[in-house]
Amino acid sequence: MSSSLEHVLAEQFGVTTELHPQPLFAIAGSRLSTEAGMRELISAYSPLMKALEPAAACVYFMSRLGVLNMAMHGMVLKDELIDLAPELWTLQIYMHKQGYAEFRYVLHDIRKLEGPREGERSAWRKERLSHWYGTHIRPIVEAASSAADMDITHLWKLFPTRMRYMFDRLKEQAGSEQEQQRIEEEWTFVSKELSGQVFGRAGNPLNVKFIYLDYPGAPGEPDSQLRMKSGCCMFYCTEGGSYCYTCPRLKPSEREERKVQIRAKLALEAAAKAAASKAAAT
Repeated sequence: MSSSLEHVLAEQFGVTTELHPQPLFAIAGSRLSTEAGMRELISAYSPLMKALEPAAACVYFMSRLGVLNMAMHGMVLKDELIDLAPELWTLQIYMHKQGYAEFRYVLHDIRKLEGPREGERSAWRKERLSHWYGTHIRPIVEAASSAADMDITHLWKLFPTRMRYMFDRLKEQAGSEQEQQRIEEEWTFVSKELSGQVFGRAGNPLNVKFIYLDYPGAPGEPDSQLRMKSGCCMFYCTEGGSYCYTCPRLKPSEREERKVQIRAKLALEAAAKAAASKAAAT
């Protein structure tokens, strides 16, 4: 792909026109809204990400689907769209050079969609995002829920934290305060103003109240704050996995214990680094 928008889609969101030469698995996007297609994906992905149960592979895929949502938002923010309907792409899983299974959405056809007319951007945005989540994403989430026998509420909860993080990244990359404000307004719209009916839910599932957790800093440095995940990523259901520090399933007492362990580890690392520096100086 050659245009600036198409370059961003490929580099930041894994949406490309280039087929990977050695895919581990591939499936037509249109099949992901069917239970049979989703079962096929979960079955193929489970051993690649070392899932101990199918639900873990399903949840990991939902996380990747959140990145595709952000590709859509990235385009809406620029007032120009390429059609990302699942009928137009193939999902490929391939082995990343760093040794983990990665996803790419391979478009078979670049179809430009009409942007907003002057003075009608709000209506255009509502129409395009309602169509995106209601027509394309909702059937995939529902198929995943059926295929993995998972609570659909849990699956929808996987989107907000990841998407909010990526909105923050977009704001960091923004070139002006006006652009930052536009990005924040986009998040407000999709998480608070878009109707729950679009998602097939009583309320908008992206509208969550984030809980912030203190994460230990290195000795002499302040603690940082992390958002608790809005839904469990099920890392603990993978080989060698455990509950994440930001997992909503982790008990407060368990998180405090983990915090003590992290502080001790950071202190040991700092001491080892100081000793190494002292030795190098002598």
